[in-house]
Amino acid sequence: MTRREKQRELFIELINHQLQEYGETYESVKDNPTWYMDYKTSEEKEIEFLKHCTKRISSVLKIGKKQAELEAQWFILQWGLTTKIDSEKNTEIKSSGKMKDSDSTK
Repeated sequence: MTRREKQRELFIELINHQLQEYGETYESVKDNPTWYMDYKTSEEKEIEFLKHCTKRISSVLKIGKKQAELEAQWFILQWGLTTKIDSEKNTEIKSSGKMKDSDSTK
């Protein structure tokens, strides 16, 4: 099996892992170009998924942890589910001044 084939199989495995809690698979969503926006995940689950991705990518593609972390981040950027933003946390960030508000520039 070529590296490209291994990578494709791994990515499908990772997509299936994300969709598992929804009872979906890559095969059931692949014809929907916006499938990754139709399913949401929490920030906590995304962090867990990033760790899972890093381990699987490192193991399957035989690369080091740092490189696997970068690959996992790219995977999530391209194929990761949309992350639900906790509105309570978002309000805390805005009120602490850590997030610029477009109205604050006036």
